[in-house]
Amino acid sequence: MQRFRDQGEAYCNSAYHMKLAGKEQDAAKFYQKARDVGAQHGFFSVECKACTGLGRQAIDAGRLEEGLELLRNAMVAAPLTEEDASREELMVLQLLTSVLLDTDGIDELEPLIPRYRAVAKAEMRKSGQPFAEIHGMYITARLHEVLVVRSLSVY
Repeated sequence: MQRFRDQGEAYCNSAYHMKLAGKEQDAAKFYQKARDVGAQHGFFSVECKACTGLGRQAIDAGRLEEGLELLRNAMVAAPLTEEDASREELMVLQLLTSVLLDTDGIDELEPLIPRYRAVAKAEMRKSGQPFAEIHGMYITARLHEVLVVRSLSVY
């Protein structure tokens, strides 16, 4: 039926539920199928969701570099999505900023903060949900804390 976007979305939904059921390997297979469908047919929303899911799984499994690379790929795909990009971009930014902060990826994190705060604020206006905006403030505060500690350790 040539409904590749729907197929990719179904793969992502299946992967998400498999992950919830503790079937990590099956979830990874479905996320990878979704990523392949999204990339092959140009559906950036599917590729973004699949890379986010795969990235989260890699990070949970302790494969940080692989996970970060997948999240970076999701960040590239997010603004190109064929639907509302802000929601997908917000989900990737929430995860990526937290991981970068926890892994001392400060140089990569700093330029993402204004983007994250802007996307979170826009999403807050649309949905009325303040979590992302508050999380953006929290990440900003933690970043400043790290930068202050770094500057003090120089002396």
